[in-house]
Amino acid sequence: MSESSSLLSAFRREFNLQEEQVCQLRDAYFMEGLPLADAFEQISVTDENRILRVLSQHFGIPLLEREDYPEKPVLLEGVSMVFLRKHAVLPIQIESGKVKVVVNNPLNLPVLNLLGGYFADMKLSLCLGQREEIRTAIDRLYGTAAREAEEQSRSGEGAVLNGSAFEEDLEHLRGLAQEAPIVRLVNVLISRALDMRASDIHFEPFERSFQVRCRVDGVLFDLDQPQKSMQAAIVSRLKLMANLNIAERRLPQDGKIKLKFGNREVDIRVSTVPTIYGESIVLRLLAQEGVEYNLANLGMDGEDLAYLEQLVERPFGMILVTGPTGSGKTTTLYGVLKKLNSVVRKIITVEDPVEYQINGINQIQVKPQINLTFANALRSLVRQDPDVLLIGEIRDKETADIAIESALTGHLVLSTLHTNDAPGAITRLRDIGIESFLMADSLLTVLAQRLVRVLCPHCKEPYTAREADWNRLNEIIPDLPRSLTLCQNKGCDRCGYTGFRGRQGIFEVLKVNESVRSAIVAGKDAGSIAPIAFESGYRPLLHHGYRKVIEGITTLSEVLRVTSLS
Repeated sequence: MSESSSLLSAFRREFNLQEEQVCQLRDAYFMEGLPLADAFEQISVTDENRILRVLSQHFGIPLLEREDYPEKPVLLEGVSMVFLRKHAVLPIQIESGKVKVVVNNPLNLPVLNLLGGYFADMKLSLCLGQREEIRTAIDRLYGTAAREAEEQSRSGEGAVLNGSAFEEDLEHLRGLAQEAPIVRLVNVLISRALDMRASDIHFEPFERSFQVRCRVDGVLFDLDQPQKSMQAAIVSRLKLMANLNIAERRLPQDGKIKLKFGNREVDIRVSTVPTIYGESIVLRLLAQEGVEYNLANLGMDGEDLAYLEQLVERPFGMILVTGPTGSGKTTTLYGVLKKLNSVVRKIITVEDPVEYQINGINQIQVKPQINLTFANALRSLVRQDPDVLLIGEIRDKETADIAIESALTGHLVLSTLHTNDAPGAITRLRDIGIESFLMADSLLTVLAQRLVRVLCPHCKEPYTAREADWNRLNEIIPDLPRSLTLCQNKGCDRCGYTGFRGRQGIFEVLKVNESVRSAIVAGKDAGSIAPIAFESGYRPLLHHGYRKVIEGITTLSEVLRVTSLS
């Protein structure tokens, strides 16, 4: 049993809580992060002393009474009294390499991490105390300045950036991060990346340099190389903007930033990881106005598009999209959802993460840290009476079982798998532990896809295909004319001198018809299923990619790059 579940069980026994109250407490305390007393007030439990006794017994932490607080203050150089009062924490004894701290909420890990940073070389020993008793002791020991500063902060004077709770406590880092040159530099880097149509910005620390790169149309380009001495300030600035704990440099963190540049709004997903030379930060730029979920614009050919549009009108069954990370699977599924999204259908998605919000669709973000996994969420969602379920990814047998059961019981299920091609999805599901007959009964189709860069229409250059190019194309698409005109990238100011602008998908569509269904039931592997499907119109990714080369949409080298062939 997880620590949170065990603690909730202890509270249930102590206060004879109903299931609804336990769920409400879990959401308020563990998910929303409300202070301990506030979380219990939501379920009408106000006996703070009993609450603390449960915590004391559960964690083996002593509970202090009013008379146990010290008569003299502990000298705390550089520690903000506002911070102590706001979070109801008070160091009460420092000796022999140990610091004893009374807290009201022993599970507030960001606060405990920050205290650990102040007393880096000392062992932290915790005691429990009532919130108002701790604050009264702070006022008595350190005067009322902390209370006045806290009230001033609440009134809006000296409000902290992005509502961060640690503004006053890391002044030395924050001051550096909020200096005008650093603020301007970070804003310029993000703005330049947006102008380049970048999907990501990478801030990468190395031994003697600090590199900033951005990913445009799936390929990384250098954006800037600030001085190494600016690394700490830039990293702190980004973490401040994302409401992350800038004192925590040892563990990965995730956050979000919402910015507006002129009329352009952008949501940014922030990920930090510690490296041997400092923290590496990646910003995923999610510009809402640049998103267009339309199946017709994905690059699918007319026959496959018509087949998919007809297929998604089925009342039940499962459609899988396969490919590596960053191959556009989610965009394809969102295009399907946009077509299906109407008042007569209830659509629910379970995603990790939810990158874009779509009106009219119920979207759920998985949270593994509180055991809200794909499988656990799906168990509840089938009781929500959905017509369409989107599962962000099938990762394990439990999720696959629920997905297939839903597809067999009147739901249209959309999901993704990480396989190299469409027939490989059959083998992958079988490896997970799904029975062949269940796959055959539930699967409607499997799509595999990649994204290729599209040649810039303003500067692409036609040329007569070389013999090596013709031979390679003719292997997949026979009977090509010997005189074949292809296009190559050149580069201009409109495409950033790359020769490419934007991306399109290349697809292979495995239609699960009777012959393919029989092969699945017979236990045939991907290598045996592909020739059977070929007779029904299945063509591999290379076939669609080479057709785009012949049409002058992309280059042969680009198709080979994304299909991992030499």
